[in-house]
Amino acid sequence: MVDAPRDEALRSFTSMASIDTCAVWNILCSQTLSNALRGRCHFLLAQYVRHECLVKPRKTREGQAALMAKLEEELDSGKHFSVHALTIEDLRDTVASIGKVKRFHNGELAALALARKLVKGFVSDDRAARVVAEDKLGSDLVRTTPHLVGLLVYQGHLGDGDIPGIIADNAALNIRYGSLGEYIQKCYEHAMAMRLRDHGQSLSAGGEQTPSDAPILD
Repeated sequence: MVDAPRDEALRSFTSMASIDTCAVWNILCSQTLSNALRGRCHFLLAQYVRHECLVKPRKTREGQAALMAKLEEELDSGKHFSVHALTIEDLRDTVASIGKVKRFHNGELAALALARKLVKGFVSDDRAARVVAEDKLGSDLVRTTPHLVGLLVYQGHLGDGDIPGIIADNAALNIRYGSLGEYIQKCYEHAMAMRLRDHGQSLSAGGEQTPSDAPILD
């Protein structure tokens, strides 16, 4: 059974966030989700994350080449995704801070080091990386792809009809390792309950129920 997210995880987030390799693909695999995030969050890739995404040899899965081309286009434009450098000292400092790193993939470690260096948010769908990041950065600066879906729903940038497609896109991407569908559905349901509760309070106080025009993220 999937636990409901914290309310605050679906209310706001920083406007810039370091992102690990898996989260890059979990966002870009859905045109609906990636379009909804445009102009609302800028994603920062450590150079090693870019290497994992575009250079590191791998068995290319069906559809992966198209995703890689999409990421290259995004990086070329620099509007929504950009690459940033880390020094050896940045990585050493992060390793010293978190201690045991065997549970981390290199991409997750690099993404966390970049978030610490720039004091920005951190997006990862890996549970171990997220727990450590919340300890080092604070829970307000750490989110998952399902959290971002819930945040967009809460703020009115995604609707009921968008969620099945986002879940299907993620399932198609993650056939081998298991999709985030359960978590996306839970965040969607919780976001809708929050909207009903919060907007109901607003309406009873004389306010209007309108989607937020602000960046999803503070």
